[in-house]
Amino acid sequence: MNIHSISVPEWFVLAFGFAGQALFSARFLIQWIASERSRKSVVPVLFWYFSLGGGVTLFAMGMFAASRKD
Repeated sequence: MNIHSISVPEWFVLAFGFAGQALFSARFLIQWIASERSRKSVVPVLFWYFSLGGGVTLFAMGMFAASRKD
C-alpha cells in the first residue's frame, strides 16, 4: 500500500486514531507536571479525563478497524 492510495475519509480515521493515542499518552505528562508542582505523587482530575477521552477514542478506533477486518 502506498501513501497516495489512502482516501480522504481514511486519513480522517487515521488522524482520529492518532489523536486518541495522543490523548491517552498525554495523561502521563499531566500527572508528571502535577506531581512536580506539588512535590509529591498526585493524580489530578485532568488525568482521568484524558484517560477516559483517549480510551473511548481508541476503543472506537478499534471497533472501526475490526468492522473493516484490518
